[in-house]
Amino acid sequence: MDFLKNRLLTIILVLCLVLTIFIGITANNRSNEGAIQGVINSAIAPIQKQVYNAGQRIYNIFSFLSSISTLRKENIELKSQIQDLKLKLIDYEKIKSENTELNRLLQYKNDNNFKYISANVIGKVGDNWFNVVILDVGSNDGVKKGCYVRAADGLVGKVVEVNSTTSKVMTILDENSKIPVTINETGDDGLLIGSNNDSLCKVQFLPSETKADKGNIVITSNITTNPDVLVPSGIIVGTIERIEYEKINLSKTAFIKPAVDFSKIKKVQVLVK
Repeated sequence: MDFLKNRLLTIILVLCLVLTIFIGITANNRSNEGAIQGVINSAIAPIQKQVYNAGQRIYNIFSFLSSISTLRKENIELKSQIQDLKLKLIDYEKIKSENTELNRLLQYKNDNNFKYISANVIGKVGDNWFNVVILDVGSNDGVKKGCYVRAADGLVGKVVEVNSTTSKVMTILDENSKIPVTINETGDDGLLIGSNNDSLCKVQFLPSETKADKGNIVITSNITTNPDVLVPSGIIVGTIERIEYEKINLSKTAFIKPAVDFSKIKKVQVLVK
């Protein structure tokens, strides 16, 4: 009986405790809800943070990949534009160079009763590409064998072969080219020929007592053995680099740096009667 009384008392006490808690909860419902919510928020906040960070990283990855694709397309377009600009620049520089060369050629005065036939260099032949050049003018234009040819900077050579529409010019770099010249500062005459050095010519048979020196200018002479060809005088050939004494023929030889850059000539003039 005592056991039952004690058990009943215990149940009553528990029920009172539960009722008291319930009343307290009911009375402080708002604050309890906040407390419970706070506990829940505290529990899930780290999870929310991880989920947000993961989502942000995934978004950043897709944005990065999308930007790479866009940048690749833009890069291809820019490369294409750069290539087009390079080609246009090459064409512009080519036209500019040719116009400059042509303008300088046109500045020559039509003296000594010469007629000037403008021509383009369309080819180079021979063991040394600069020994013979081909022009796009020929006998139909009035070109004859033996005619002198000059560029804006000076003498190129003379015509050695003529067809109806083209002609070949042996340049002053060829060893077989023999052109009478004069040292401008001293008046000494000599014979201009090519040398084994691709970049130099030489003037042979200068008097042993010549005063010619480095830096002197060499020009064409009007001496000729062909009465059918009028030789123009005063065309610049180049400048003396050095002078050597030839014991065999007791004369001096001057080595000449040509005034013309044969690797770049595009436009020339053929001098005819």
